[in-house]
Parts: sequence; structure tokens; C-alpha cells
Amino acid sequence: MHPTYTIANLFVAIVWLLSVGLSHGDECVSMKRDRHQTIMEEYRHSPNWDGFLTEDTLNLRQNETEVDLSRQGFKEVHWHLSSIVGDGYEIFELNLAFNNLEELNELTFLKFYSLETLNLSNNRLQTISNLTFGSLIRLVELDLSFNLIHTLERQAFDRLYALETLSLRENCLITLAPNQFHFNDHLSSVLLDHNQLAFLPPILFDPITMVDEIYELDLSDNNFRRMPYIETKEIALLRIDNNHIETLTVNKSFNVRALQIQHNNIYDADLFKFNRAEHIDLSHNNLDNIVGLHEMNQLEYLDLSSNNVSKFDYNLKYSIRNIPSLVTLRLQNCSLSEHNIVGLLASDSILNLDLSQNNFVRLNVSDLSRMRSLQYLSLNFNYLRELISYERLGQEFPYLELVSLSFNRWNCTYYDQLNAYLNRTHIRSTSDPRDCYINGTHVTDSYVTDAFEPQYTMNHIKRDMTVLRNLGRNTIYFMYALYSTVRGQGNQTALHQHQVDGQLHDLERDMDRLLGMLAFLVAIFATVLFVAVVYGGWWLVRKWQHDRTVKVVTYNKRANEFSNGVTVNDVIRDNSTA
Repeated sequence: MHPTYTIANLFVAIVWLLSVGLSHGDECVSMKRDRHQTIMEEYRHSPNWDGFLTEDTLNLRQNETEVDLSRQGFKEVHWHLSSIVGDGYEIFELNLAFNNLEELNELTFLKFYSLETLNLSNNRLQTISNLTFGSLIRLVELDLSFNLIHTLERQAFDRLYALETLSLRENCLITLAPNQFHFNDHLSSVLLDHNQLAFLPPILFDPITMVDEIYELDLSDNNFRRMPYIETKEIALLRIDNNHIETLTVNKSFNVRALQIQHNNIYDADLFKFNRAEHIDLSHNNLDNIVGLHEMNQLEYLDLSSNNVSKFDYNLKYSIRNIPSLVTLRLQNCSLSEHNIVGLLASDSILNLDLSQNNFVRLNVSDLSRMRSLQYLSLNFNYLRELISYERLGQEFPYLELVSLSFNRWNCTYYDQLNAYLNRTHIRSTSDPRDCYINGTHVTDSYVTDAFEPQYTMNHIKRDMTVLRNLGRNTIYFMYALYSTVRGQGNQTALHQHQVDGQLHDLERDMDRLLGMLAFLVAIFATVLFVAVVYGGWWLVRKWQHDRTVKVVTYNKRANEFSNGVTVNDVIRDNSTA
């Protein structure tokens, strides 16, 4: 094929898609504007109808932290509204639902820094610009549902760092920009149902920096014709029902725990890339082929109702016995009969089986005997006249607790015998003995009070995911608080230790000075003592020497001489000579 021709065809296709999208978008805006006008007729008596929301209208003299201005009919929010939110005043929740707002500018919420919940549902907004919510860095929940929004600028939510829940349902969106939620790392619920979306860019989130998995991503009631692939950390619940998808297949492993894709036109389902799914609802499609079920080791709930199972019964027969975790199997309205049920169902894990609204007339208990763990069996709305070997129900199904047999074609005598047998066993029945025929005449319809409720429903998934998410979030907050406390205590301990070290250093310095002075005094005292000792010793030696040299003599006056024999004349002579 000539490349110019290919490019030309591609260009024509793009132009056609844009023109179709724009026309559908205009129709959507017009239709939903009329719907909004009809809804708002109820509030036309409001004194603020088509008025301006200003600081005087807001009137925050009561210092409210939760402000409800819904159902007033305001047409515009004045930018002065931001000027009153200051000086320590905080608004955490603002409700502007059910008004006539058509436009929001970058100054509307400029100083609402503490806002955590903002409800703008049921207005006439058409465009969300990049700076509309630029200052709402603490916003957790944003509701933009039931507006006329057809355009989201690429950075419309970039500064909503704390955003967890975003509702854009019931708008006129045709597509989203790449990286639309790239900076919303805490986003857990995104509702985009009832729009005009036909395709999505693969990169909407940043799976590397996301704190938690996305709990719910709702794309139901749009215009998808192909299964969109979205790169995320994990999606707990992906709803894409009521679209126009024909083939269920993706090129990469899609980390989805619960997939609801019922009410489409799917004829070929390739589940090899969904091997981590726990819940799959493929009901109300046109399935001709289904592959990959046998590799779904975590699958607990499978709904194939309102499909013709006879087209892919071989794959189903092989797959069911190889899913070790399957608990609930729904095959309601699948054109099953006693001819194609033989050997189809074999599982040691299935607890809940729904075979209602099929074509059974004479069902043999042995056809289901390979499901030993069965606890609930629904056979409502068939054409049953006989349940062959029903005396073996208690033996074949030791764990069976409840069986529903209403709205069939039972003969009353046979039906009484069947109910009498069930009353003697551990098996309960929701049917009514009046639901039978006497001589071809229907006695009366019983009122079926049981509704097929699988053991692990989407409500349970939502409850468990909420518990896990809150537990994880609380654990993170607790660990962060513990870390902050320990870190603060550590910093205080370090500061205290530093102060003690400084005091010890000062004390050591003072002790060194004291010891130095003491040593100096001791040295002086020692020196003085030493000098005194030396002097005393020298004086004693001199005295001793003097005492040795001095001889004591006495003088005898009569003899005129000393005791040593020396006369006075000798002494005089010696002195004269000297």
C-alpha cells in the first residue's frame, strides 16, 4: 500500500473521530444542560438565584469549618471570596452543589489552603483549567459529577497532592490527557462513568510513586470499543460495563483484582493477562471463546450468566477443574440442559452454584456429584419436572445447606415427596410446596425470598479493601508518628547530651584549673618548707659546731688564774701579741 494513501486514510480517520466526538460532545452538553435545568427548577425560589457568591453572602461570623451553600442557585463565585479566608481562619469542607456555576477562575479558591472536601456536583461547569484548584494542596475529596465538563486541561489536578477521591461521573468527557493524574500519588477512587470516553492514554498515573493501589476505577457507560490498558500499581475494582467492547484482551499483564465487564458485546475473552484477578463478571455478553481461565490461581468469583456456554463448554470444562480458589460460579441463563451439563462441572472448591433460568427438565444429581464442597445450589426458573436420584443429595453433597427449586414445573405429588425428603436432611429449601402443578394446573407461585448472594461479594471486597487501606494508612500514620516521636526524642536526647557534654567539659576545665592552682600552692608550700628545713638544718649544724668549739672555763680570783691553768698575765700577753 502506498504510504501517502495510508497517511491520508489515517488523517481522514482522525478528522472523522474528532468530528464525531465533537458532535457527540455538543449533544451531551445540550442534553445534560436540559437535565440540570429541570433539576434546578425545584430551587428557583431561592433568594440567591442567579446571584453572586461573595464574602457578604458567605457570612462566616460563626467561624464555621463546614460551609454548606448548596441548592442556592448561585451563578458565579466572586474572586473576593478568597480574601476572607485568612488570619488563621480555616474551612475544611465546602459544599457548592446544586447551583448554576458555569466558570471557576484561578482566584476562586486561592486561600482555601485547609480545604479537605469540595463538592461542586450538579452545576454547569464545562472546563477545568490548570490553576482552578492550584492552591488546594490538602484537598482529599473532589466531586465534579453531574456537570457539563468536556475539557480537562493537562495540569488541572497536578497540585492536588493529597487527593484520594475524584468523581467526574455524568459529564461529557471525550478523552483524558496523558499523565492527567501523574502527581496524585494518593488517588484511590476515580469515577468516570457516564461520559463519552472512547479511549484513554496508557499513562494516566505514576505507578512508581503511588502510595496505595487504586481502589476503584469506574469507566462504565462510556463509548469504549476496545479494552483500555492503564499502567498502575494495582486496581482493586475496574468497572467497564455497559460499553461496546468486542474483544477482551490486553498486551501486558493487567494487575486488576476485580473486573466487571458485563453488558458489552464481547465474543472473545483472553484472560491470560488477568491471572491475578479474584473476581470476574462477564455476564450479558456474546461469548464464543474464552481462554486463560485455567491459569487464574486466585480467581474466587466467576459470572458467565447470559452467555451461550455451549459455544465454549470444552474450555470451560477444562478450566473449572483447574481453578483451585473458585468459590462462586454463576451460569444463569446460559442455555444449559441435561444434555450439555454432563461432565461440565467438576470442582473441589466451588461453594455457590447458580444454574437458574436454564432449560433443565430432568436433572440427574450425579451430573453434579463432582462438586463435593457445594453449599448453595440455585435451580430457580427452569422447566424441572424431576430431580433424578434426589435421595442421594445428602450423600453426594455432605456440605449442602440450601437449595432453591422455585418456579419450575413440578408435579405436586412428586414435589411433596422431594420436600419431605429435604425436611429429613440437613438441607434447607427456599421453595414453597404450593409451587407445583395439579393435573396441569399451576397451584400458585411461591415467593422466592432468597437472592443469590455469593459468599464473597463486591461489598465484601469493598469492605475488606477499605479496612486494609485504612489499616495500612493508619499503620503508616502510626509509624510516621512513632518515627517523628522517636526522632524528636532522639534530637532532644542528643541536644541534652550535647548540653551535658558542654557542662562536663566546663567542669573538667574548672577542675583542671583548681588542680593547677592546688599544685601551684603545694609547690610553693613545698618550696618554703624545703627552704625552712634546709635553713633549720644549717642553723643546727652551725650551733653544733659552735658548741663543739667553745670550752667553758672558770676563773679563780684568789689564785688569779683560770681553771685550765692559764693565768691572767698569759691572757694579757696573748692579747697584746695579737
